[in-house]
Amino acid sequence: MRREAESRRLNLLLGIALVALVTRLTYLWQIGRAPFFGLRIGDADAYHRWALQIAGGNWRGEGVFYQAPLYPYLLALVYRVLGSGPGMVRLVQLIVGAGSCVLLAAAGMELFGELGAIAGVLLALYPPAIFLDGLLEKSALVTFLTAALLLALAVRRSTGRDLLAGITLGLLTLTRENALALAVPILLWLIYGERARSAEAVTLQRRSSWRSATTFLAGCAIVLLPVAARNAAVGGDFTLTTSQFGPNFYIGNHAGARGTYDPLVTGHGSAADERDDATRVAEAASGHPLTAGQVSAYWRGRALEFIRAHPLEWIGQLLRKLGLMYNALEISDTESPDVYAQYSWLLRALSPFSFGVVLCLAAFGVCMTAPDWRRIWFLHAILLTYTASVVVFYVFGRYRFPLVPVLLLFAAGGVAMWRDARARRVRWLALAAIVPAAFVAWLPLQNAAVERVIGYVTVANAFSQDQSTWPEAAAFYDEALTELPRSPAAHYGVGRLLAQMHQPKAAIDHYRIALEGWPDNDAIREDLALAQAALDEQHRARPSADATPPTTRR
Repeated sequence: MRREAESRRLNLLLGIALVALVTRLTYLWQIGRAPFFGLRIGDADAYHRWALQIAGGNWRGEGVFYQAPLYPYLLALVYRVLGSGPGMVRLVQLIVGAGSCVLLAAAGMELFGELGAIAGVLLALYPPAIFLDGLLEKSALVTFLTAALLLALAVRRSTGRDLLAGITLGLLTLTRENALALAVPILLWLIYGERARSAEAVTLQRRSSWRSATTFLAGCAIVLLPVAARNAAVGGDFTLTTSQFGPNFYIGNHAGARGTYDPLVTGHGSAADERDDATRVAEAASGHPLTAGQVSAYWRGRALEFIRAHPLEWIGQLLRKLGLMYNALEISDTESPDVYAQYSWLLRALSPFSFGVVLCLAAFGVCMTAPDWRRIWFLHAILLTYTASVVVFYVFGRYRFPLVPVLLLFAAGGVAMWRDARARRVRWLALAAIVPAAFVAWLPLQNAAVERVIGYVTVANAFSQDQSTWPEAAAFYDEALTELPRSPAAHYGVGRLLAQMHQPKAAIDHYRIALEGWPDNDAIREDLALAQAALDEQHRARPSADATPPTTRR
């Protein structure tokens, strides 16, 4: 009987692996014809350059890590073994994404029986998961490690399990730094999980619990302490992961913050810009060179000054970020799923299955599994802790994505508990919970058109760097302006493109429209001045149309 159950479980996992892999390979084949398929945009370009340096032998790097280091090191390994082609990298990541679905299904079955595998099926078909797995950045790795961590916590407690959970959280922290906050709920779960009934059992359990917690922390230390030692040796600061905390904290907590990304210097936005701007501004304010830790402390201090001076505004920002965290809209920082969906009918067909639907299913599942909360309260704790770890900074769709595997586990648990006698009395409550969840998910907090424009403009900006792809850049700028005719980002991009084409008069018109939307953008003003100077030079170089031709006197 047991062998039969294990065989059925294995077949389920294999089936989920097949579904996940087929959907992702189909998606890869479809986006292969997209003109931007080979582009590396934003963080993708930064990681690519970093991975090339590592693959070339510079594995120590310079200074304290500013971005999470695990992904570029693994990317360098892929480059050394399989090559650095974007198609190969996307293929590897989509295979990793299929593995995430299997791990989540296994975690669901550990918690809720065979029906718990529904969590893996949902992740296999969830369009943002497919989209993020195919991007040339670290999201696929984040999802894999998140699913692995949930599985490690779901299986029966053992020393090996606790060590693996600690190592997995350490690796996840080196991919998404705020994940370190999950150590708190996990430690509480290991120490105060389900309590034994007899006094003797309580004593034995207490010893086992503290041993589990110690083993878990040892696993984290095995991963994080070498990185901290490297940061101290190379950069002079003993930092567990990266030095981004201060700038990121300020970006999400300053006067006028909108809950999403605001560059430290208006008009800048790349990872390289952010690091340079953070250091330059902090050193200018202090009047002397600063270490990476001191730069982080400077920006953290500025954010705390704002919070102390404007507590009500800050609370309003937190509430907005909490709303964005659970909103159906996917907030993009560079590449947009809507842009990719234009080249993938699969992504378009699955698009109704949005984060809002996931939230509604999870709300239903949280209520249905309420009678069993003592056994799974670590899921509630992880959900709340990770939410707080993002809301304290700022929100992007890919930043909040680690919530999705947890929400899908609740959704699967709701289905599994539907016929459970203990859950029958909460069925109507569970169905009713869908209504407030839907209300939160579809609150109009952010303009969806703006998110699509971000995707078009970032692709166009990348194309505009090479003269041979200027026509593609113009086409994507046109898409952005069709979506939002007064978009300052699109008009600024068009202006820069026209300036490169030596059409300063046309560029000036677009710069002026861009300034209407971004009046404090010094970069636009500088480019406008350059375009005006180029136009004046063109006028001086051309003879006046009505000028009298010079004559020669004898």
